[in-house]
Amino acid sequence: MNYSRFRVGLLAACCILLLVSLSLVVAYQPRLETAVNVSYENPIVVQNPELSQAFYSQLHGKPDYYRIDSDKAFKLYLNLLVPVSPGINGNFISAGVLDSTGNSITLVNGTNANWQAYFEEFGGDNYLKGPEDTINLPAGTYYIKVFNQENQGKYVIAIGDVESFPLEESLTALFTIPLLKESFFEKPVSILFFEFLGVILAFGSVLVLFSMLIKSRKSEETAKLTIKVSAIIKPVMWLGIFITTIVWVYVRYKDPLNIIGIVNTIFLIILIVLSWHTILKISKMEFRKLPLKTTALLIAVWLIFTYLALVTI
Repeated sequence: MNYSRFRVGLLAACCILLLVSLSLVVAYQPRLETAVNVSYENPIVVQNPELSQAFYSQLHGKPDYYRIDSDKAFKLYLNLLVPVSPGINGNFISAGVLDSTGNSITLVNGTNANWQAYFEEFGGDNYLKGPEDTINLPAGTYYIKVFNQENQGKYVIAIGDVESFPLEESLTALFTIPLLKESFFEKPVSILFFEFLGVILAFGSVLVLFSMLIKSRKSEETAKLTIKVSAIIKPVMWLGIFITTIVWVYVRYKDPLNIIGIVNTIFLIILIVLSWHTILKISKMEFRKLPLKTTALLIAVWLIFTYLALVTI
């Protein structure tokens, strides 16, 4: 059996499964709009208005405008949502559909609508889901005006109800969704990523050594091999600790008075000292005199630190 081909095939199958799963779960093609100079003269252009698309944007003191150019009659579906996350207050919005001369065709009025709580399972985000409307329009140019009383706040406007998630959209969504988490929902995705990267490198190294120490109880050869492996793994472990420490210092700088964070900083210091002590003991250990208890203690401290880091971040 060709294991190289098997691994490549397995990786390809996992990627395909990921993309298929994404297309099944996400109903709308996500669009993150960050421009602040959106206006009637400089609108956001909507391509393929019948396809399900969700535009994530923010009002900056004036209405946002979206433009649709269609050379054939089409059905226009609209649905309004606002995000509900810690630190983000939902501002009810409305959307007016205008023709090419600026005359109103219909209004999706969010002021007096019944906004309902809505949980989006794939991203794990909470919204207030507002009014929706569907109208049939002839070929032409149309504008969608998004606004509220103060023209402030983040919003989502879903356009189109034909679900379509081709390969290129699936790949784009893999990059767009983390950006949405960070910039739109104000969740520290990049911080969590680097924190987990550091933990995986460091904690993973410790777990590898611990598993080898257990096997070394019955084999002197395995004990000698563990000493050699520890010398190879040590730079990886310290790289993980370095990344974890840098990220944690940044987190503490942002929120220095968090009590749980202060406690976890103490655990991080213990981790650094205990890691140095454990590696030193493994490098000088003898058969039948294995630092199992020290390594097990290090694993326990890593578990506590990781849990408290998740709570704090």
